[in-house]
Amino acid sequence: MKSRTRKAAPIRTAPEIETKDAPKRILDAASDLFAKQGYSKTTMSEIADRACVSKGLPYVYFPSKHELLDAVQLRAINNWYAETEKHLQIGEEPPIESLKKGFKYSILYSARDPICRAIMAQDPKLLLPNSEKLRAEIVRMNDEGFTRLFEELRKRRIIRIDIPLTDILTIWRITHDSLIHIHTDTFSWGSTNRALGDLIDSALEVLLGGLLVKEA
Repeated sequence: MKSRTRKAAPIRTAPEIETKDAPKRILDAASDLFAKQGYSKTTMSEIADRACVSKGLPYVYFPSKHELLDAVQLRAINNWYAETEKHLQIGEEPPIESLKKGFKYSILYSARDPICRAIMAQDPKLLLPNSEKLRAEIVRMNDEGFTRLFEELRKRRIIRIDIPLTDILTIWRITHDSLIHIHTDTFSWGSTNRALGDLIDSALEVLLGGLLVKEA
């Protein structure tokens, strides 16, 4: 009786192992290093080491450090927008609840993600090229979602219509950005033992207290 021979599993070569999920690992490594060290102090060699790839592989996917930075920032913004937008949809839930959740989630996500936080807070320790332009893009996308909800709330006479929408958005944006700044090392706002989520809830109470239509 002939013995059965088992076929050996294919041996993966070093390049195959190295390039598996390489773009994501390079982006993850770059995000971490840019946030901790800043763009100018981070080298492509350090990024390759952190991503566990050869020194030249990052250049295969990102021809320059600046293009890698662009990819890091774009990924951070797109992830923030996709997640925040989920909470800004008008559906079965009352729009005022969507407004609250979207506001809170947008701040918490920005404060938690180091690249978004660096862009929004314009932190000089983490300041990245083009961050001012990208911050303006975040503000624009954020305004679109909140404008949609505010218009629906005004149409339903849930919030006051005598206050110009542009004023509401400006005050909303200032509060949004200030709460992100509180949780960076850039600005000294005094010590507080309040968790960020609690501060956001209090801010919403104050903001909506002046916006909601009072029942007769």
